[in-house]
Amino acid sequence: MILNISRTTWTRLIFLITGLCILSGCANPLVKGNLLGAKHVSQLTQWQATGKLAFITPLDKQAVNFVWLQNNDEYKVNFNTFLGINVLSIKRDKLGIIISAEGKDYQSENPQQLIFDLTGWWLPIDELSRWLKADIDSEEGDVTKDNEGYVQSYTPNCRETLCSENIMIHYSQYQPVAHLILPHRLTMQTQGMAQQTLKVSIQHWR
Repeated sequence: MILNISRTTWTRLIFLITGLCILSGCANPLVKGNLLGAKHVSQLTQWQATGKLAFITPLDKQAVNFVWLQNNDEYKVNFNTFLGINVLSIKRDKLGIIISAEGKDYQSENPQQLIFDLTGWWLPIDELSRWLKADIDSEEGDVTKDNEGYVQSYTPNCRETLCSENIMIHYSQYQPVAHLILPHRLTMQTQGMAQQTLKVSIQHWR
């Protein structure tokens, strides 16, 4: 049976599908990943990652989906509930960083503190772009690796954005992606004024 659908109906369907794709975190055509050309994680400067985050504190537990788009030093991250409701959006570009929550935009020279004030999450957002892919320099902290040279744990040295908390990251699962072996599960524990366990499960690298 052939359906007789008007051009107007097709146009509406296309806009609807496009809108659903954006809300669900489909690939952003403006960010073209260089997974196929990268031979080392340090060369992976344009990528997309989707997955789940769980924030666990002594008093609470929250879980969200995330979509991370990285383009060299610029990035955009969306955190949504499992129903697709946006909880937090963070965008950094050459003009600075903008954090959006509950329909309002915020700017701060200390985005980590602002994120904590808005959500209760202790999230060192600028560092995570390298930590997610285990792009870690041993001069930046204490690193342990397995027999194949993959990072198992990392304790960053104190820096201005991290000094109020003690952080340790454990990498528990790697998988091959194109020419690379990338993390798919990691846990970040913080101790200090904000005691938190952050569990990250990366479902797709692009």
